[in-house]
Amino acid sequence: MKMIRYILLAVNVLAAIGLVLTTLAGDVAPTTSLVPSVLAYAFLPMLAVNVVFFLGWLLARRWQCLVSGAAVALRFSFVGLFLQVGGRSDVPPIDEYPGRVSLMTYNVHGFSGTALEVSVKDSVARQFVELVREADADVLCLQEYPLTRGVRVTDSLQQLGYNHHYGSRGNPGAPKGTVVFSRLPITYVKRIDPQKVLVDVLKDSVTVRICCVHMGSFNFNLSDREEVERMGRGLVDSTSHGPLRKAKQTVLTHAKEWDEQLRPIVGECSVPLVVAGDMNDIPSSWLYARLADKLHDAYRDEGSGMSVTFNGGNGRVVPIGRGWFPEFRIDMVFLSDDLQTLSYRRLRSDVSDHYPVLVSFQPAKR
Repeated sequence: MKMIRYILLAVNVLAAIGLVLTTLAGDVAPTTSLVPSVLAYAFLPMLAVNVVFFLGWLLARRWQCLVSGAAVALRFSFVGLFLQVGGRSDVPPIDEYPGRVSLMTYNVHGFSGTALEVSVKDSVARQFVELVREADADVLCLQEYPLTRGVRVTDSLQQLGYNHHYGSRGNPGAPKGTVVFSRLPITYVKRIDPQKVLVDVLKDSVTVRICCVHMGSFNFNLSDREEVERMGRGLVDSTSHGPLRKAKQTVLTHAKEWDEQLRPIVGECSVPLVVAGDMNDIPSSWLYARLADKLHDAYRDEGSGMSVTFNGGNGRVVPIGRGWFPEFRIDMVFLSDDLQTLSYRRLRSDVSDHYPVLVSFQPAKR
């Protein structure tokens, strides 16, 4: 019996150390070490393991409960990155908040639906237009918007009042891009790169700068996703290096995008600023820590629940996919301190393998 307790304690100590290691990504630049950035994706599973250890030792009335108890207490603040309660989900009425602006960010994935089927694009595009009608946002930040098929959708959006828009794409023949649609006048536009655009919108006499971004993607294909699922079941072999190699490269790409593109925008902006879009990274990542250091996360202000925005292609809203492919909150909205979050809501939709996020805000009261 003693030997079993010693083995369990050894595993418990490793789990406690593992939990701490999963929270170090924000402090260690990917260019210094990639290990914390990769381990950050294991925060929720490691937290669950430590909670189980804590409760097990506690029920047995053993002092060993302090091992996981201390680790969980030390990193408990990270839970708020993934779980919030009591926030406001309904966009407040404009007559009560005359300076209010509502914004929806959505990676529409070319209107391919949750199953990513080309054959459903026309019907999914119609679903998207109806979703926009119901959300009734002032500004739309769209990623992977189909620029050829989107001509008809653009006409429909203009009929809904989105008479101002600006987009960006890579090569002239690129099928998809990043686009901002607005009911508010757009007074300034800038193409940052093929996946990021910046616009100024005018609300009454207040200018709000909106940076719509689609950060570098992991580019996992079907075989990569299947391999990640195998890894989730503990089946790791030589084929597992493919997804890990792509993950490492993506993290390094995010570090470069922050240093060369986003940091100058965030640091030099003299007007209220919103950074919204598909971050392709999780709340415990190095990229998130950089953004949250300068801006505030609308989800942490007014969110509720886990607000998973990427469903792993499974079409379900759960923290860890039943098919073991991870599902995370990677679509985010950040605001500068001179903007106050009024509401946050993750919407249901089958338009994409992402879910849209609807946020409202107003100039902060001094």
